[in-house]
Amino acid sequence: MKSAGDALIQLFRQGVETAFAEIYNLHYTAIYYYARHFVPDSQEARDITAETFVKLWKLRANFDNIHKIKTFLHVTTRNACIDALRHQKWKAGKHQQLIQLLMEDDESMVARNNSPMAAATRFVNGLVEGELLSRIYEEIENLPPQRKIIFKLSYLDGMKNGEIAAQLNISIQTVQNQKTIALKFLRLSVLTQKMA
Repeated sequence: MKSAGDALIQLFRQGVETAFAEIYNLHYTAIYYYARHFVPDSQEARDITAETFVKLWKLRANFDNIHKIKTFLHVTTRNACIDALRHQKWKAGKHQQLIQLLMEDDESMVARNNSPMAAATRFVNGLVEGELLSRIYEEIENLPPQRKIIFKLSYLDGMKNGEIAAQLNISIQTVQNQKTIALKFLRLSVLTQKMA
């Protein structure tokens, strides 16, 4: 004789949406708070939870009991949170690289000079870094469409020139040229901002 839980799992495996809704309602809150344990941003935790349940639905035929479903939900949520945290760390590193790239002339000058003035310059640069990054992102949005896409794919998404060229169906030389022009434009914008 089948229990109510077994019947629910059977309906779920068959693709009955009301069975999925019942499983979702039973486990959503626990999975959401599990995600929040790793990811402090509530919206990101909600997104991860939703994606986890989408994956569960797609793989529904693989589950023959509630224990396997709970295990899947927890493992998938944990892995998604770890991926999200890794991506945030990677993105923070990319932001730092972008600022250094756009300010490399100033940085190389400061590196050659270990005077108190150089230390003060580094301190002030640190204070304005957040504001500068915001300004850089505003200026990126002002690039012509293709140049903006190429710049974002390269410097923000970390794609290689050949990958970008293949994705956009353009030559590698075009990618290199557009990146160079974008960097010159952004450096000029940063210098103008610093002088203002």
